[in-house]
Amino acid sequence: MHAHAHLTRPDLAATAHEALLAGFTLRELPKGYLLSTPECPHNQVLIVHSGRLRVYLAGDNRELNLSFLEAGDIYTTHTPTYVEAVVPTSIWLIDTATFARKLATDPSVTPVMMRVMGRLLSNAVGLIEDLAFREVPARLARFLWQLAERRGHRLEHGWLVPLDFSMQDIASLLGTTRQSVSSLINQWEREGVLQRQSQRSLLVPSLDALKTRSCPLP
Repeated sequence: MHAHAHLTRPDLAATAHEALLAGFTLRELPKGYLLSTPECPHNQVLIVHSGRLRVYLAGDNRELNLSFLEAGDIYTTHTPTYVEAVVPTSIWLIDTATFARKLATDPSVTPVMMRVMGRLLSNAVGLIEDLAFREVPARLARFLWQLAERRGHRLEHGWLVPLDFSMQDIASLLGTTRQSVSSLINQWEREGVLQRQSQRSLLVPSLDALKTRSCPLP
């Protein structure tokens, strides 16, 4: 083994990742743990290491899911939202003031943050576009093909898509009802657009068929 080696791209990514996490504390959350509420006095920045967090608004007898955070996602609790672990979850935590100083003094962190924040901004714009310009079928089609591209497995006869969200979770993300989501999935199964493999997975024969159905209103 050589004493000195040039950094490869993975090495550079790992170095940036280590720089980003310097000062963070790793914390384990059990399923159902409520990490943050709108009244929470602690302002923290978190990065998901593993598991899944649900970000939602809550009112009288109603909740609205805004997003699910998964490995690599970053979020701040300084928002009027609730943040809950929906499965056992591991997160990196740092207080907001310390993180702000870190960004100001460590230039190596900035490119990583820009990429992460750019992805979150893109997701937020997509959500607004969905609610403003897409009907429910187009919203569901967009959700499923993006899920396939992000987490699906390419097979000879299509894409196997893990669906570890409940129908209610999907409905809340799309601003509709559980009955509407279930009805559309049943309809598309009859039309051959997708096939239900199990309670937790779908087979999508053609992503193009979903993309066609995801087009915004003219």
